[in-house]
Amino acid sequence: MPLPSPPPTGRPALVRKADASGYRPEIEGLRAVASLLVASFHIWLGRVSGGVDVFFVVAGFLTTLTLVGQVRRYGRVRPVSFLTRLASRLFPAAAVVLVAVAALAPLLLRPSQLLQTFTEVLASTFYVENIALARAGVDYLAQDDFHSPVQNFWAMSVQGQFYLIWLALVLVATLVAVLLRTRALLPRILLLLVAALTVLSFAFSVVLVGIDQPTAYYSTLARSWEFGLGSLAALLLPGRTLPAALRAVAGWLGLIGVVSCGLLLQVSTAFPGAAALWPTLSAVLVLVAGTGPAPRYGVARLLALRPLVWLGGISYGLYLWHWPLLVLWRERTGEDPGALAGLGIIAAAVLLAAASKRFLEDPLHRRAPAERPRRLRSLAPAALLSVAALAGVAGLTGTNAAIAADLSRAHALPVSTEGCVGAAALDNACPASWTTSLPALDASEDGSVLNTDECSTGNSGTELKECRFGDPTGRRVLLIGNSHAASFFPALRGVAEERGWDLHTFYKTGCVFSTAERRDDSAASRQSCTEWVAELQEELAAQDPYDLVVTAYSAKKSVFVDAAGEPDEQAGIDGFRESWAPLIARGSTVVAIRDNPVLPSLSLLACAERPGSAEKCRVPLAEAFADRELMAAAADGWPGAASVDLTRWFCDAEGCPLVIGGVKVYRDLGHLTESYARTLAPALGRALDPLLD
Repeated sequence: MPLPSPPPTGRPALVRKADASGYRPEIEGLRAVASLLVASFHIWLGRVSGGVDVFFVVAGFLTTLTLVGQVRRYGRVRPVSFLTRLASRLFPAAAVVLVAVAALAPLLLRPSQLLQTFTEVLASTFYVENIALARAGVDYLAQDDFHSPVQNFWAMSVQGQFYLIWLALVLVATLVAVLLRTRALLPRILLLLVAALTVLSFAFSVVLVGIDQPTAYYSTLARSWEFGLGSLAALLLPGRTLPAALRAVAGWLGLIGVVSCGLLLQVSTAFPGAAALWPTLSAVLVLVAGTGPAPRYGVARLLALRPLVWLGGISYGLYLWHWPLLVLWRERTGEDPGALAGLGIIAAAVLLAAASKRFLEDPLHRRAPAERPRRLRSLAPAALLSVAALAGVAGLTGTNAAIAADLSRAHALPVSTEGCVGAAALDNACPASWTTSLPALDASEDGSVLNTDECSTGNSGTELKECRFGDPTGRRVLLIGNSHAASFFPALRGVAEERGWDLHTFYKTGCVFSTAERRDDSAASRQSCTEWVAELQEELAAQDPYDLVVTAYSAKKSVFVDAAGEPDEQAGIDGFRESWAPLIARGSTVVAIRDNPVLPSLSLLACAERPGSAEKCRVPLAEAFADRELMAAAADGWPGAASVDLTRWFCDAEGCPLVIGGVKVYRDLGHLTESYARTLAPALGRALDPLLD
């Protein structure tokens, strides 16, 4: 994300020699190129260009010049002045974009997208959007995922965090120089600190990319070395001038590297590791090229052209505006923009960025003590950002309240074998006559009650968490397994309450109740699952036997392997039977519920939100299920075990509808809504009753 720069005073020469405060128009041109690359790649190519990495290098360069310049002028860093001027440049435009998104989101986005959008508006306001995205495991630019209109603020958050880190670094260097009683050593001390941080950050980035690239992509610590390269350039270049011919070659190589990076590298899956040296070092070469008088055929003459300089001056706003415009276009049209539409998005972003700079950023940043007292200039940016925070809080609060009310209506739907609500509609061959479907707002929030800390063990945890429901004096029934087993809990709970059963649950995300080895998850997750299953077996051996033990698993995702690590279906079947054997030996009947259908893409979920056409959205049968249901295969014909197939309450001859009887079936690609799972209770009860006779 480019830092907006103050307007130059007077008419600058084409290129000036770099110093602590000198204006270099070719840097504005570089920003213009980077911002156009970012927007163009997002709009037409659906990939990352490396332009943001260029912004980070330039930000490190200019920020270091600013802080070192303060030390030279005043003998110390002035943190309040630095942060105030920074806020006056960053906050106004950001606040306007955030408020605009918060205001337009309810009108232009689907109901299921509002909660994520308002959450990210709030995260962006406080400069932690990168952390929020990393925790949510967002895959940047993944084609099937919804990307909020403010997801691009991750870069702004990284940059904001960098400013605080770099300010602290300069303060530490100044303190060390004071303690050594010689300010002359400050540049060397700062150079050593910056170099050390840059090397450490780069090493951390390379390691983290190999372990968890999506997290590394958003990590400020993994990105700091990119700012560090710019800072090192700011500390080493002043006073040094390379031969003109060498600078000309460096400049053109740098510009070619910046432009070609995104075309030749898959940036979004490789950055910010060693591959990010390509755009960052290319940006450094452009900075090196401008350290002296412009060579006749140097790149600075191109980058200093007035249109590019002007565009570079609004590149911050262009970066902020292009992404929400792109997201809103896609959501309203359901398609990617073509050539004309893409140019229209860029043109609109340029106009909004220019207006923002002309009427908001420049007036707040311009020095005019007589017209605007210093306190007002300090408070105005913070006030604007506060408005954005209030907009995010208001939107988030209102959306949560609306979702809660909507879920209450959905859960109040009658569960019956008669009528046309939910699964009963397939039983009774009801016509698709519903004009709306429940939950109407955000089906992703309509999950099983087991998805709580009290009843759920996390992906890396091993703690056993037992929850109990129903009548403690009734027949003992146990539900165990992963999130796909938990999806059937609302149905099983309905059966238990009607029949007076004593229902217990043990649930761990991502963990199949089996002794077989799998390779469909991380090594750490698989190890924690193995330990959890072993501990659960010990716990169940110490308890009274259950009449029924119900389980399910994610059939399409799970990949079982043999001792050599090769996929082996029989190993999966044997693993199920081995885990069930102790339970069957004590008199329990093990019931394997065949997995529910899964969706091939999130575009189908969007289809289910369109009024009037929701019940026409279907998953083809060939794409809905695994080629072979290994858990059902393990149960069939195995003494003490049985399988239950509820497919007819999910699918018909034409496929698997996403809305059945006015109720949305799925809350994501593979899990049922609680609202629909509740309506499966009559069918599940009829299947389980004979197993208890």
